[in-house]
Formats: sequence, structure tokens, C-alpha cells
Amino acid sequence: MTNSQIRRFGSTYSSSLDASREACSELNDFWQQAGIEEEFSSQVELCIVEMMNNAFLHAYQQQEGLPIELECEFYTKAPPQLKLSISDRGSAMSQQELDSKLSNQFIEPDPEDESTWTTSGRGFIIVSSLMDSVELKKEGDKNTFVMVKVLVEFD
Repeated sequence: MTNSQIRRFGSTYSSSLDASREACSELNDFWQQAGIEEEFSSQVELCIVEMMNNAFLHAYQQQEGLPIELECEFYTKAPPQLKLSISDRGSAMSQQELDSKLSNQFIEPDPEDESTWTTSGRGFIIVSSLMDSVELKKEGDKNTFVMVKVLVEFD
């Protein structure tokens, strides 16, 4: 694939709950320039927020100022797709743990049952339902979640 068939965005953010908002703001500009429809960008934006917040909350145990890398590749040839990579250098989750979280069923919170109020793990269920694939790659101390979304309705 030639470079003209791939558009790339990449940046590193300091870990915080605000990092995902900053990243999404910058990515929205990239997606608008690439001509990606708002329907797709809003779905993918939710996945980025979930995964970047997970890096801050879980990998870095809410420690601010540590690097979270975000890369987005937009492949324009058929089938058009977005490939998103979010990396951290914090505590890693195991592949088994990821597989378990991705295969969980969403439980609608019940106002009468406090045990259904927990938010733990729901982000992975949302990401799994919106993306075509989610995978965890580990290289040294770097943990990278790679998510792919095929843009079937893209013109």
C-alpha cells in the first residue's frame, strides 16, 4: 500500500482524565480532513476515550503526566478502515483478562440492585461492540491496544 492510500495521525499525551478529550479534539480535525463521516468518528471517539481512560486509571493507577501514545491510520483502499493504537508503559493486563472482558455481556443497571451499578469492565464491552477487532500487543514495557474499524459505508 502506498503512502497516498494511508493517512496517519499520531501524538503522545500526558496521562490524565483530560487526555482523552484532548486526543479526540485533535483526531476530529484529522477525521474531518480525511472525509470520515461523523457516524463513524463518534463511535471510534467513544472507544478512544474508554481506552485512554483505562490507561490512566488502571495501567498508571491514576498517576498524571505519564505518556499515552495514540496513533490512527486511515486506509483509503477497499475496504476503507481505521486502525487505532493506544499505548502505555504501565501495569499490563493479561491476554486472558482482555479476552474475558471482551466476551462479557452488558448488564443494564437495575436501580433496585446495587450490584449492577458497577462500571468496571463496561468500557471493554462497548469497545468490543463498536470495533471490528481489538487486540493487545506487548513489546518490552509497552502495552498497546490495537482496534480496527472497517468503514463499510465510506464513499
